Amino acid sequence: MKEIVEYTDEYQTPWLEYVENSPHTTIAHRIGWKEVMQNSLGHRPRYILAIERSRIRGILPLFVVKTWWQSRYIISLPWIDYGGICADDSETEKLVLSEACRITESEKAEFMELRSIKASDLNLVHRQDKVTFLLRLDKDPEKIWKGFDAKLRNQIRKSQKSGLTAEFGGVEKLLSFYKVFSYNMRDLGTPVWGIDFFESILKKFSDTAQIILVKKDKAVIAVGLILSFKDRLYVPSASSYRSSLKYCPNHALYWEVIKKGCEQGYQYFDFGRSTWHSNTFNFKKQWVATPTQLTWQYYLNKRKDLPSLNPSNPKYRLFIGLWRKLPLPIANYLGPKIIKNFP
Repeated sequence: MKEIVEYTDEYQTPWLEYVENSPHTTIAHRIGWKEVMQNSLGHRPRYILAIERSRIRGILPLFVVKTWWQSRYIISLPWIDYGGICADDSETEKLVLSEACRITESEKAEFMELRSIKASDLNLVHRQDKVTFLLRLDKDPEKIWKGFDAKLRNQIRKSQKSGLTAEFGGVEKLLSFYKVFSYNMRDLGTPVWGIDFFESILKKFSDTAQIILVKKDKAVIAVGLILSFKDRLYVPSASSYRSSLKYCPNHALYWEVIKKGCEQGYQYFDFGRSTWHSNTFNFKKQWVATPTQLTWQYYLNKRKDLPSLNPSNPKYRLFIGLWRKLPLPIANYLGPKIIKNFP
């Protein structure tokens, strides 16, 4: 008989073991996100477990996101691309979902969003406007290089001929990362996540999280946050100065991470989510011809239509234009207070 319970510290070791051993878990199911999201963003965790004979049979990490306008959302997981239910069988999956829907209702949340890789048979509405790009790696980076088309190889060579260099490191490189990242986010018209959020990621996942800095001479012109889990590397956040795009710094950044992944024995490089046919979609498609569809599933509790809580929503166009004009210190001060309302 399976029992549905909420996470407490006594389940930490079994949760870690389940995440490590289940073939269905993603980076979003690592228990470290519970502390990161709660302490840095103020999102309240409601983690669910299905237990049978003292063994975990299914898990679902959830966060209650409360906005300044007093709306509530249940998200699995905020910020990161993945989440959703991991279960050993369909029966367990349905039991976990039932509890998640009950929590959504008890929290008086508008909806629950499960950031699934593929749709489960759970009778949930879903959207498929997000994709990721997975590059299969090889121990020999030269084999990856030969698989790129001539245009992409020329852009990577251009970054090399421009004298760009890359450095990898940890939290000691955070200030350099955030200087470029926050500047670029302001220029895009998007509120930026706080520096303390990235610091918490680097410290909590110090064994797997890194920063890459791309330099022109001694100046940092492009940056990225690198995460890893099981057989793959991720770059969930990357930016460069627009004034430096002529040197192809983004190509230098991704190529250096790809080479590092090959050398360290990873099987995939995950470019992260993009909206179909967006600018980031077109950039990533240079590296991987075929995108991998992501399916985000929803339990609609207090609304009838699917949510669209992201800066690419056309109704935010005026806000984006105004945000681009803000002085950087003001944008960096206000950004973290605003962006956490858009998980």
